[in-house]
Amino acid sequence: MAQSVLEQLLEAIDTETGRNLLADLRDPERRSPQLYNAIGKYLERHKFTISRLQPDAGLLGELAAALDEVPDLTDEESTRH
Repeated sequence: MAQSVLEQLLEAIDTETGRNLLADLRDPERRSPQLYNAIGKYLERHKFTISRLQPDAGLLGELAAALDEVPDLTDEESTRH
């Protein structure tokens, strides 16, 4: 039983993280190299864990699609701190 509760907690945290990443990606003021890096890590992590945990599949699809629509950073943008 405790394992089930832990999995539900982890799924809830993961889903909320994904929603926040997606909200930040949709806001031009919040886009940064760090955000793109965090999104990349989030999506990469799910290649391995999606079979064990069941994150919101719609959220992952939306996040990946939104990331594809965002133009690449210029050299100047990627070197800003």
